[in-house]
Amino acid sequence: MGGVLSIYDVSSTLGAIDTNVLRLLVFGALALVCNFVYFGTGIYLGFKHKVVSMPISATLLFIPHDVMYVLMFDRWFNVYDHWFPQLFWVGLVITSIEELFFLYLTFRYGRKEYMPTVSQRTWSILICLGLLGTSVSFVAVKSALADELWLFSFGWTLWFCIPMVIPMMLRRNSTAGQSRVMWIAYMGIGVCYWIAVYPLGPFFQSPIWLLLGVVIVVWAIVVLWMMNRLPEPVTTTDQRNLVGR
Repeated sequence: MGGVLSIYDVSSTLGAIDTNVLRLLVFGALALVCNFVYFGTGIYLGFKHKVVSMPISATLLFIPHDVMYVLMFDRWFNVYDHWFPQLFWVGLVITSIEELFFLYLTFRYGRKEYMPTVSQRTWSILICLGLLGTSVSFVAVKSALADELWLFSFGWTLWFCIPMVIPMMLRRNSTAGQSRVMWIAYMGIGVCYWIAVYPLGPFFQSPIWLLLGVVIVVWAIVVLWMMNRLPEPVTTTDQRNLVGR
């Protein structure tokens, strides 16, 4: 997919990756582990609290991003044949599966919270249309960027976790679907990924890219601060215990 807005040169970037193998392996692996913790905890809490734990806008963007990368198997294993995108491919197979759980949580519990006056069928159709729309939009944006190794998009899509989380918690007046472990792991994703890609070229050392990393970390700190001021969700078990007293 050829882009028109150049971010980095592929050949020199792959060379920089090979020059910084240990750094990429260590911090790239830590970023993926933090991602698995963030997603895994969110899925667990979504089912436990019976809520949408990932903002719907993020779920609808993550799915086309990760699934598209997975479907481009031939590029990573035959065209470039390089260990770095191949390892990311393995990681994104796992995250794609996790994102299908977030999509299921959206179908299962989202209607009651966001559009209780419509039928489940209507809600499901709207979510499918939203997924189609974000998929087309993502492909359009990706086509305009010379981000052949997806190094920019990994960081850019990470930002989509955060804008709607605080409004979601305020609307619920609780921390349902969220936990401190999630948001500490989220910060870990950002910090480790930004450290990993820093030596890969001028763009990843530019003020705007570094500022995006700062925004991600600061916003996560704000989410943690908000969690300390909101009540814990009341679970079904808690309700039964209260009735039994």
